[in-house]
Amino acid sequence: MLFRDRTEAGELLADVLLNLKGARPLVLGIPAGGVLVARVVADRLGAPLGTAQSGFLEQVDVAQKSVIVVDEGIVTGATMRAALETVGAAGPKLVIAAAPLAPPRLGFGRLAHDLYTVARPEPLTSLRRWYAELPDVTDDEVRAALRGRDGSDGHDWAYAGATSL
Repeated sequence: MLFRDRTEAGELLADVLLNLKGARPLVLGIPAGGVLVARVVADRLGAPLGTAQSGFLEQVDVAQKSVIVVDEGIVTGATMRAALETVGAAGPKLVIAAAPLAPPRLGFGRLAHDLYTVARPEPLTSLRRWYAELPDVTDDEVRAALRGRDGSDGHDWAYAGATSL
C-alpha cells in the first residue's frame, strides 16, 4: 500500500508537479476519483480545476494553454488516452498526463508531452491494492471538489468533455 487515500495521493502527485506551477496550468480531473486527486493538485499549484473525459469540449478553452490531465491511477491507459485525445484536439500548448500510479512501460506518445507519476509498480492490475482507502465517489463529491475549498460557485473551474454531473 502506497497511499492512505486520494488526498494523500494528490499531495504526493502535486509535489512531483510543482515545477509546472510557473506555466499557470489548467488542471483537468478524470471523473470520478481523478477529480478528487486533481482538486488537491490544483490547490497546490494555484490552478483552475475542471473535468476531462472522452468526447467533446464544452465551456473550456484549452487552446495555447498548459493542461494537466489527472486521474487517481492508470491501469490500462484507455481512460487517460481518451481524455488526452479530447484535450489535444483543442490545441493546447502543453499536455501533461498525471496520476499517482501508472504501469512501468506505459506511455502516451504524441498525446502527452510527459507522464508524471509518484510510483510505477509492477504488476499494476488494481488500484485498490495501492490505496488503504479507495471508496466509490459520488456525483456530489465531484461537484464539491469542483467548487473548491472555499465553496465558490464554480467560476474557478473549467469543463472538458461529457459527464454525468
